[in-house]
Amino acid sequence: MNLTAAWKVPVEEGDIHIQAYGMNHDVPVMLLHGTAAYHYCWRSVAAQLASQYRVYCPDLLGSGFSDKPRTALYSKQKQAKRIQAVIEALGCEDVHLVGHSMGGEIAAHIALQAPHLLRSLTLVAPDGFRRGVASPVKWAARKGWMDGIFRGAMNRKMKPTTLARMLSLPLVHITPEFMDSWTKPYQDPNTPYVIAKTLADDDTGTIAHQISEIHVPTLLIYGTIDKMIPKQVFRQYEQTVPNLCTELYDSYGHILMEECPDRLAASIQSFIVRCCP
Repeated sequence: MNLTAAWKVPVEEGDIHIQAYGMNHDVPVMLLHGTAAYHYCWRSVAAQLASQYRVYCPDLLGSGFSDKPRTALYSKQKQAKRIQAVIEALGCEDVHLVGHSMGGEIAAHIALQAPHLLRSLTLVAPDGFRRGVASPVKWAARKGWMDGIFRGAMNRKMKPTTLARMLSLPLVHITPEFMDSWTKPYQDPNTPYVIAKTLADDDTGTIAHQISEIHVPTLLIYGTIDKMIPKQVFRQYEQTVPNLCTELYDSYGHILMEECPDRLAASIQSFIVRCCP
C-alpha cells in the first residue's frame, strides 16, 4: 500500500511544498529536483521506491508549488540550507538523499554542511565543477534587466517541441497531460522574477574544492549521451569523491527519471540496501 500526502514546511523566506509517498514506511528517502522542474519529475521513481521507503519530494523555494518570493536568495548554498531545515523539521535524520542535476549539486552542499543528517547520497547527473552563469548575464539579472525577457517568455504558451528540446526528450513523450503538469507552476506571476534572481544568485561550482570532503556513501549515476552537463563534470566527481560508486547508463541522456524511471528506481534502491545491510 502506498499512502501519499502533501503539505508545506515553513522556512525563513517562505513555505516549502512537500509531496510524500509511502507514508506507511519508516526509512526516509528524499528526492531533489533540478532546474526548471519540481516534484512532478520524480513521480514514477517515487511511486516505486514507496513500496519500501517513506519518500519525500520537496519543491525548492521558487519552484513548483513552493512559495516564490522575489527577494529571496536562490543560490545553491542557500537552497541547501533550506532543505537541511526541512530535513530537520521532518525529523528524518539518516535520510537517503538523492539529487538530480542542480539538485545534485545542492545535495552535495548538504553532504558537506550536514553529513550527520545523511545515510547515503545519490547524485543523478549532478551539476558542479564548472563555471555557471556568465558574469554579464548575472550582472544584467541583478540589475533587473532580465525580468521583462522572462515575463514575455512566460506569457507565451510553450509548445510541445520546446519542452521536448528543453528536457532532451523525444516528442512522443510530451503528451498533453505531461505538458500541462510540467508547465503548470510556470503560471505563477512571480516565476519570471525568480528565474532572473536564480541567474543573479548562481554559485555553480563554488564547492568544487570541498567535494573531496564528502564522506557519506555516494553513488553517481549519469547517461552516456547527456547533453546538458559536460562529461568532465561527472569525471571530476569520480576523481574527487572518496569511495564513490558509479553507474553508467549507456545511450541515455540527462532526464533519467523520465527516460528510464524503472532502472533509476532500481539503482537507488539497490544502493540504499547496500548502505543499510
